[in-house]
Amino acid sequence: MFKDKNIVVGICACSPAIKTLDLIGQLRERGAEVDVIMTPNSVNFVSPLMVQREAKRPVQIEAFELPKMYDPNHKSLSQKADLLILAPVSANTLGKAANGIADNLLATTIMSTKAPIIAAMHINPMMYSNPAVQRNIKQLKEDGFIFVDNGNEETPSKFPEISQIMSTVEQALNQK
Repeated sequence: MFKDKNIVVGICACSPAIKTLDLIGQLRERGAEVDVIMTPNSVNFVSPLMVQREAKRPVQIEAFELPKMYDPNHKSLSQKADLLILAPVSANTLGKAANGIADNLLATTIMSTKAPIIAAMHINPMMYSNPAVQRNIKQLKEDGFIFVDNGNEETPSKFPEISQIMSTVEQALNQK
């Protein structure tokens, strides 16, 4: 189903970042080419080497680092993406996206892609209930972000199961 699809996965500094390895593996098993952008702080939660091993491609972290491999047909990840998945996405990155702040590679990619954006958040319940965070989520939904519903009304900010993310990915690609 995902053959010939370029999916970019953005990983933020959240405790379930390690679960993103399973997401990357399932995307690849279904035929997708997966590129990964990690925020600088996400490397404290999951090793870039582990992510690169699962993605089978170099991981991007810093906006101004030299390319890890030369590609004469290079397109930025924001241009070649059929879909951008933020998993897990933090309140910090959502706030940047809602307010047009592009101060790292992932935030820049979010600002410059025309691909649908799926957000699988993991936010502390206290932070999630903050009016600023709620305002940012509302704005991003109005902007077209697709939030993965984790099915838990008591803790809607908890990272969803990988199967819930995959279901949302399938829906988004079918609508595209």
